[in-house]
Amino acid sequence: MAEMLAKAVAKPHYPHIALARGLSIVLVAFGHSALADMHAAADVLGVVRMPFFFLLAGLFFSSQHDVLHYSKQKSIALLTPYFFVLTAIGVKQWLSGGEFAAYMAGVLYGNGQTIAWTPLWFLPHLFLLYTSAALLLRPGGFGALQRGLQFSLILLWLMLFGVVLAYLQPQFSQSASLLLRSGLPWGIDFLPLSLGFFALGYLLKKHFTHARFNPLLLLGLTALFSVLLFTLNAAVDFNLRLYTPPLWLPFIIVTGCFMLLQWSLLLSKLPLLSDAFILCGRYSLYILIFHVFLQQVLQRLAGSGGVLLQLAILLGSIVLSIAAGWFIRRVVLLRYCFEPGVVRVKAAR
Repeated sequence: MAEMLAKAVAKPHYPHIALARGLSIVLVAFGHSALADMHAAADVLGVVRMPFFFLLAGLFFSSQHDVLHYSKQKSIALLTPYFFVLTAIGVKQWLSGGEFAAYMAGVLYGNGQTIAWTPLWFLPHLFLLYTSAALLLRPGGFGALQRGLQFSLILLWLMLFGVVLAYLQPQFSQSASLLLRSGLPWGIDFLPLSLGFFALGYLLKKHFTHARFNPLLLLGLTALFSVLLFTLNAAVDFNLRLYTPPLWLPFIIVTGCFMLLQWSLLLSKLPLLSDAFILCGRYSLYILIFHVFLQQVLQRLAGSGGVLLQLAILLGSIVLSIAAGWFIRRVVLLRYCFEPGVVRVKAAR
């Protein structure tokens, strides 16, 4: 365990960004926990947690000359654990008498409501996101425009496609097709929104990496975000295609992202918490994959209880997910199934 902590919590170049990544995956786990049902903070943070995740993904994106090769690398890294985990579950269900063909159709469709482990919808969507970003942000394209024009276009883009998604959501929910009720495959219908926040992160790299903690700014952003959110009744759930009010959400979400940046800067000054969140960021894949399952297991073992028990279950699911990731990374065969790109790089060395 000491070796695990020593290697996994080595200080990154931008500690507050590494911490922000850990914070974002912890917010995802919190949003899926029973604790979220007991606290209004879940609704507040639910508006910003996935856009913040997409924005952070865009911070260190580099323009790609060979989009096809880049897309192939991302498909190996993101789709391998997706298909491995869900196929393994499908085989288990088939051996228990389940219908394998219908199950795999849902896996191929790749939405949260068509797969056995809902949070895994994020992996195929992230593959589409990175591939789309490589096309949009390729050298000589969008990146060659003036910075002010870039921000204006992204803002208009987010407002436009927010309205489009708000229009499509009831069409999906009333569809005769069971699959189409969950939205388009791999979240293509909200890809323009995730791409917009990704591109925003790409443009805000210097603002985020060189940010400084300001307590007055933290209080001001937190207050402004809360007022906007409750005044406008904002709500975001990409899995359920919930995105309202579409014209105001870009402003609310950007405010929330800068608020979370300030919180990350504050937490980075607290050594133990900083190390814990950085560790979560480095094992974010495994927290994403295992946290819901582990929460369910721990809930069955612990039974019903109050806030403290649910908090313990949430923390337990995160710790056990990290432990599972630590074990998987030390078994070559398993690592091929979850992080094949990393194994190939080490083999090449």
